[in-house]
Amino acid sequence: MNRHHPPTPRVPADLRARWRNLPRHAALLQRRLGPPASTRALRAADTALWLLHLTYAHAQGRLLARGGAVLTVRGPAIVLARVLAAAAVLFLAELLLITALLLPTALGAAATAAGAPAHWTRWSALATTTLLSALLLAAVTRQLAAAWPARAVDACRRARLRTGGTWWTVGNLACLEDDSLSAAYLVHAALAYADDHDIGAVATARTPALHRTYQRYGFTSDPDHPTVLVRPPRTARPRR
Repeated sequence: MNRHHPPTPRVPADLRARWRNLPRHAALLQRRLGPPASTRALRAADTALWLLHLTYAHAQGRLLARGGAVLTVRGPAIVLARVLAAAAVLFLAELLLITALLLPTALGAAATAAGAPAHWTRWSALATTTLLSALLLAAVTRQLAAAWPARAVDACRRARLRTGGTWWTVGNLACLEDDSLSAAYLVHAALAYADDHDIGAVATARTPALHRTYQRYGFTSDPDHPTVLVRPPRTARPRR
């Protein structure tokens, strides 16, 4: 006898971010959650990586936003059209990155063809390409170091899934300093949706302030993963 499982809920359409706001959200996450950037160039590289991450998440339908607040989720069902869109976004982003790294060489070749000294254009293109590559490598290293605790979140979610129920990962919650109202609305609406669909949530906090925010909304530390915060599904919570 085949068991029929209910479909995994998708994120609410009215909370999904808009494409035109992605650069603003990326700059917000770089400033509020990313490692401090000592130079403008490094800050720009960090923001570019956040933009890539948010673009991919939004193409999958997993980026939620309200006003100056934003968060990402992992675990909801994704329709085929969004899977294809996310793959196309990732391909285009990689193409743009390769183009950006090769552009100095192409410009140098064009300058040489126009009569500029070959040795000057060659070294200028090499220096520019090296600088861009170093900035991107530094930004990737910094973000990987900051996201290292996410390994515990994935382990915790996998363990919870084995016990049954629907579990989503929540992350990258941030808001503008003067727009706490939007953050409150976004979190309340997202958690109300989770309760309506009996979804449990797993999260990690990159900052102490964010840790306190999660605790205010009913998240508690997981006994087996102390750095992870968990909010059980509504039906699994103890009665008060």
